[in-house]
Amino acid sequence: MYFIAALVVLVGVVCTLDLLFTVRLTRLVRALPGPAGPSGHSGPSALPGRLPDLMLPVGEVVGPFEAVTTDGEVRRGPTLTPGRTLVGVFTKNCPPCAERVPQFLEAAKNHPHGRDAVLAVLVTDGEDVSDYRDTLQPVAHVIVERKGEAATRALGVRGYPALAVLDERGGILAAGTIMAHVEPAL
Repeated sequence: MYFIAALVVLVGVVCTLDLLFTVRLTRLVRALPGPAGPSGHSGPSALPGRLPDLMLPVGEVVGPFEAVTTDGEVRRGPTLTPGRTLVGVFTKNCPPCAERVPQFLEAAKNHPHGRDAVLAVLVTDGEDVSDYRDTLQPVAHVIVERKGEAATRALGVRGYPALAVLDERGGILAAGTIMAHVEPAL
């Protein structure tokens, strides 16, 4: 009889400890920063596809850089255009990039300031990116470079696809991984 009573007490203690552990773990998980929403704040209203820190955060200014486009033009940052600039950074072996390029292309076609206010950076480790280049070149200035070179370093790119809208001084107005994150800033 004492054995059964001791076993019931032991099960009660283990269940209580498990409950305390679960409550503590839930509080810790809730305290973690969630994906940023369209306003840049964390919370349940975040849009799907938001990943933290794929490039410089909203409010930061792009670092200085100089890169040659596929047209042979030199583009210098952080100031790219007198208005807002749409920027997309893509790489070849990235399924989400393949999904975003057509969306970026459509946004670039409809950009109020035209091709001069659109920059596409294609990051390669030797892969052939001519299909992306040929698709984007009519609507964007295209830079092809290796990871960590001029434009990707200045933008602080750490993942793909990385999309942003820059203001006239090179400040990041909006950033994200899908066009819905950046289109409102255009």
